[in-house]
Amino acid sequence: MRRHPLVDVGLLLITFRLAGLAGRYLLQPAGSLAVRLALFLPAAASHAAALLIVVAACLAVAAAMPRYAYAVTIAACAGFAILMVAGQADLTVSAITGAPLTPTVFRTYRGLHVVRSKEFLEPLRANLGVTLGGTGAFFAAIAWMAVLVRRGDGWARPTCRPLRLIVVAVSLIAADALVPWPVPPPPIEVAFAREYLHLDEVHLRGSEAGAIADLRRLTGLPPSAQWVGDPYPLVYQPARTRAAAARRANPPDIVVVMVESLRAQELSFVTGAGESVTPNLDALAIRSVVFPRYISNAFPSAPSVLSFHCSVWPHRSKEIITDFAARSFDCLPARLADLGYQTIYVGADPHFDNQDRWLSRWYAKAVDLVAEGAPGTDRQIVSRAMDEIRRHDTAEPNRPLFAFVSTYSTHYPFTLPDDAGEQPLKREGNLRAQYRQTLRYTDRELGRLLEFVRQRRRRTSVIVAGDHGFYVDLKHSSGLPENDNVWTAALMAGPEDLVGAPRRVAAAASHVDMMPTVLAMVGDDRPTASLGSDLLGPPRTGARTALAIRPGGVRLDHDGQSAIVDARAPNVLSTRLAFPIPTPTATPTPTLTPTPTLTPRQLLDWVDDWSYLVEQNRVWSDRLLGATPASSTRR
Repeated sequence: MRRHPLVDVGLLLITFRLAGLAGRYLLQPAGSLAVRLALFLPAAASHAAALLIVVAACLAVAAAMPRYAYAVTIAACAGFAILMVAGQADLTVSAITGAPLTPTVFRTYRGLHVVRSKEFLEPLRANLGVTLGGTGAFFAAIAWMAVLVRRGDGWARPTCRPLRLIVVAVSLIAADALVPWPVPPPPIEVAFAREYLHLDEVHLRGSEAGAIADLRRLTGLPPSAQWVGDPYPLVYQPARTRAAAARRANPPDIVVVMVESLRAQELSFVTGAGESVTPNLDALAIRSVVFPRYISNAFPSAPSVLSFHCSVWPHRSKEIITDFAARSFDCLPARLADLGYQTIYVGADPHFDNQDRWLSRWYAKAVDLVAEGAPGTDRQIVSRAMDEIRRHDTAEPNRPLFAFVSTYSTHYPFTLPDDAGEQPLKREGNLRAQYRQTLRYTDRELGRLLEFVRQRRRRTSVIVAGDHGFYVDLKHSSGLPENDNVWTAALMAGPEDLVGAPRRVAAAASHVDMMPTVLAMVGDDRPTASLGSDLLGPPRTGARTALAIRPGGVRLDHDGQSAIVDARAPNVLSTRLAFPIPTPTATPTPTLTPTPTLTPRQLLDWVDDWSYLVEQNRVWSDRLLGATPASSTRR
């Protein structure tokens, strides 16, 4: 008696998946063959086990319903074809964006839009040979699947019992569990099952007390600050000073401009080289504090915006902005509103990645041009922002203002807006040239806003930063937190008594540092859960660091270098010079000297420990603000 066709088709499904895993873990990552095998073998075991369980379930249904065995087999084959596509899409998306296909990704980026978006499709187009090869292999597998089904004659009495497949699957799972080193992410089937069964929570490797102690050592404390207590273990009470009280008595306006996909490599005031396409930002840099080694803590925009607003790192695998919307976080606009500030947001299309869920709780007024039916171009955004600031100045001229302006036009695929007044470069042209043309347009519009703010009479601090970077060579897109996707820049201009003299600060910096910097600027010395450090004051630890977290890997910048753990090689810590920019003459040139005590496991444990606190809702409570000297200045 021949085998049931489902067995042969199931083996084809497993073979197809193993081929994809070989490309992902044997061919793509760097490192020795032994290191790559240490990733591929556990991944192969876990994926084969998951698919064997699926095949066994289909065999069990066919055996239980012999009259409908043929129909069950046809339905199972259709399901297997879907799993082929889903499995390869999972590996492809994680290679491009760093985020495996999970329910979280679909919830955040509007369902199947994530695999229809240009961010996903354009890298496939850039790697057309590989894409066509994979597509051809898929259709060949489907054709062979049809042949196996037509040849099958063991419909009613399958000779391969489902229990045998389950035993093999359990053996593979047990072998995978015995691997002593970190292993790659689970198969897409397991990821979906774990989330829907609520089995995907983070589990600490050691004790909770040890995890909290490790996180506190990582973040450190500002001078004379104290931890508030164990229920919210990263909340601290800053030192209360006369300087803070004086700033509360005369609070400055704060205007933040977050530039979409601002690549530091294209900014001559950062790199010191190349033809500038940002003359207005260059002029601002001359009179600003410049942070050339500034990175986003995440990629893409949703977690980046959250890190800026609330001084938090991303969760290791979920989107805080989507999955933990009911959690409490200590966020800058809400704190400033409590101090009497008018808070205004102006941007376009924040509902794309669920940012709009948070804007209503952060800002008294949130303007979404796309939702209003207006063109979402930077010219329109800047004009509307100027109008909103004028309205505020007319209605409440003595009330301090916090305005957040989010640009949009430099979003991939870098299409020059119609209101730019010039012809866009052809789509077949160089992607970097398209980006630079659009960035020049954005800079021109920012020049209007910066000049408008400069002419206002109120004391105003201006902060300009990118939300993240982006690729201009899609053949080298990556799921890692690399310079192409997280290296941006930050500028801070304002009264000298607030920001000091114009200068370049070569230390590591990131989005989480902005909230404590602004809190110090306005004199807010109430308890805070900020993970970052005041960029204009002393660091919280001996040296400034910046942590970037993506599902594809983790990066820690310190002393001019980056320590990176690739999710495909979680047992390897690679160290490299952080940025290809000149070092100030007064600063020693960084050398590759990895911290002896830093291990891949420690870096990943920090991320897990933080994610655990997020899941347990132990980051922040609004009750911690209480009635303090700062809160008494409410207007």
